[in-house]
Amino acid sequence: MPGRLTVWRDFRDVAASAFLALGAVVLLVVVPLMFFQGALTASGLWAGSGDPVAASVIFTWASWLGVGIPVAGVVVSATTRRRGWIWFYGGCVVVVAVVVAVRWAQTHHAPPPPPEPNHCVERSGGESDCP
Repeated sequence: MPGRLTVWRDFRDVAASAFLALGAVVLLVVVPLMFFQGALTASGLWAGSGDPVAASVIFTWASWLGVGIPVAGVVVSATTRRRGWIWFYGGCVVVVAVVVAVRWAQTHHAPPPPPEPNHCVERSGGESDCP
């Protein structure tokens, strides 16, 4: 009869394998379909309503899944010492980091320079162009 520790390790291995495989399917199939559905909803094509607010919810969920699944996958695969899954989910984390960095660079611009004074400013020590 196997000991309790052996049964627990077997259960943990099966649960980790199932989580990693299901996470890969969701990451590779469901998340892109959610982005596609969000685009259709925002544009009003096909079954979409043309409502950007409704599409925003779909995009938000797809983004959270697209970031969360690879991070959780790296943690689970590293703690269970599964090298193939570490490479897969690690690569996904790198892709997500690049996409986030590019998107951040597109939306966050440098602050504008301070405005020049639009009135006459007297300066000491020389000629002034003020009337």
